[in-house]
Amino acid sequence: MSIIHRMQQGSPEWYQVRLGIPTASEFHRILTPGGQPSKQARPYMYRLIAERVLGESMDDRFTGTEWMHRGKREEPNAAAQFAFTNDMVLEEVGFVTTNDGRMGCSPDRLISGRNEIVEVKAPAPWTQVGYLLDGPGDQYKAQVQGQLLIGEYECVHFYAWHPRMPPVHIVTLRDEPYLKLLDRHLQEFVDQLDEEEERCRRLGPFAMANIASQAAAEEVWGND
Repeated sequence: MSIIHRMQQGSPEWYQVRLGIPTASEFHRILTPGGQPSKQARPYMYRLIAERVLGESMDDRFTGTEWMHRGKREEPNAAAQFAFTNDMVLEEVGFVTTNDGRMGCSPDRLISGRNEIVEVKAPAPWTQVGYLLDGPGDQYKAQVQGQLLIGEYECVHFYAWHPRMPPVHIVTLRDEPYLKLLDRHLQEFVDQLDEEEERCRRLGPFAMANIASQAAAEEVWGND
């Protein structure tokens, strides 16, 4: 079972619900596309422990290229184009967690009436050319399969849109052998994460973030 948390992505509530838990966009740090344990797992665990003991997101929300910011601004237009072209109704969703809340994902859109989701991209021109010629690449495998695992969805629609280029629409189905392997590695990771957090806390006091001040700062950032 999964739980859908209805909230705006990037809001203080969104950062709070995903605090200190592995999310699908980072699953490649735990398991590689080829199904091997990633060397990035331990450093990723450090970051999640820091979030837990300080009560503060470690996401870097204040950087990014102009094309990345443009992509976020254009995402609603890309989603509207997908919905129109495919005669589907899309729903925004904040965050989806497993029933125990130990891991989650942030699908861009849900398809109304279907157990399917959409990953929407409004990329830079050269990135769109790459998607047209070679697709999104293996680097998305852990993320996409992770979304299918967390939300128990049937498929993910990858949709990349640029107003001056052809769109890219790729449907990814469940890869059950990879999902089984990913689930095992994720369970082992979160078990070790809990253990290492407790070990870290025993080493001394940690000053929790001022949640009110943090929320106010995030609200200001979110209105930029």
